[in-house]
Amino acid sequence: MCKHILNAQVSIRAPCCKQWFDCAECHAEAQTHKLARTAEMAFLCKKCKKAFRKDMSAYEESDEYCPHCDNHYVSNLFQLASAMERVCAVCC
Repeated sequence: MCKHILNAQVSIRAPCCKQWFDCAECHAEAQTHKLARTAEMAFLCKKCKKAFRKDMSAYEESDEYCPHCDNHYVSNLFQLASAMERVCAVCC
């Protein structure tokens, strides 16, 4: 369970170590290396338990939903801004 993002609906796969984390901060706390930067992120929906990829360089509002079960994993504007800051810090 992520202590950084309230009600996290997805996990991210760290491209550097190929492990799943609830957020970039969880990775930073668990690993001794930095989270590798990448334009394409792998996610795991916590509702349907299916993985999917998103191109973060072309992230749109429709990308806030799991493509398998339509779970809205970005629950509000504050969390979207926070998540995008973390992702941009990782991939850009």
